[in-house]
Amino acid sequence: MSYLRSQGQILVDQKMCEIQEHGTREFPFQVYYNDFSHFRDYLEDWHCHAEMEFTVALKGSLECGLNEKRYRIGAGEGIFINSGVLHMYRVLGKCEDSESISIVFLPQFLSGGTENLIFRKFIEPVMEDARMRGEPLRRTGGWQEELLVCLRRIYCLSREDGWLTEMTLRNQLSQAWEIFIRNCAREQDAEEKTSREIVYEERARKILQFIQEHYSEDITVEDVAAQVHISRTECFRCFQKITGQSPKSYLNSYRIRQAMRQLETTDDSITAICFSCGFNNMSYFVKRFRESAGVSPGKYRELVREAGEAEGLYLNMQQKKGDQEHA
Repeated sequence: MSYLRSQGQILVDQKMCEIQEHGTREFPFQVYYNDFSHFRDYLEDWHCHAEMEFTVALKGSLECGLNEKRYRIGAGEGIFINSGVLHMYRVLGKCEDSESISIVFLPQFLSGGTENLIFRKFIEPVMEDARMRGEPLRRTGGWQEELLVCLRRIYCLSREDGWLTEMTLRNQLSQAWEIFIRNCAREQDAEEKTSREIVYEERARKILQFIQEHYSEDITVEDVAAQVHISRTECFRCFQKITGQSPKSYLNSYRIRQAMRQLETTDDSITAICFSCGFNNMSYFVKRFRESAGVSPGKYRELVREAGEAEGLYLNMQQKKGDQEHA
């Protein structure tokens, strides 16, 4: 079978962990072709997963948010995301000019389990290193270039459907991992900074969770801060540090994305959608929607129906490329 899929909508649980299973229990490995026109606001929202991940930009540029850091990933470059780390992606430029792949796998996939020397010596230390949140991969020659070539090879192999496909993929990923752990320089940050980053990330997770559970209600920044038991100022500080947005800005953008989804999938009136998404003023809702989507809510629904798609539509709606182009 082929191990290449097109990435769909990312769903998360109360801890911001992705719900979707990657691969199967017998073979917990998957390669995704990322069609960023499929994500509202050109954004793959904040999430985490138990799997490790290598992402490579095939064309265009991406920004990866990784804890408090932001990395620009140009065409041909990539990034490693450690297990359980909160992260997001967004396109820098036009979504139709950007493509990427993500190689997602459970850490024990490489070792065949957790109760063996390979896992304890070569995988677990990376998983448990609080300083190793992720690592950008640049086209500067040397080991990073070698690793990027290896990851592209995995992408090509994932499209095959042969008798040896699974063994070949695992062997190639093991080679990529060997290159990575042999050469990757670890940050030597002070322990105090590492602890602070962990605290900020945990607070940001709780804030994201609260917003996503209560976005339809009339909530304030003070309400958000109270849920995390911190001051309003500290709420702004830690959330801005991790996400690059204020809580209010993220709340509004999340509400708009929910409104888009309702416009795509329901026949509810625009007024009903406005209030169900937490806006208490129709004019303000239309203004924020137009700022985000470039069109009014009514026009957005019209374009969705004209195109005949209920997912992944934005201003420049188009047929998904997905497996048709990359199979």
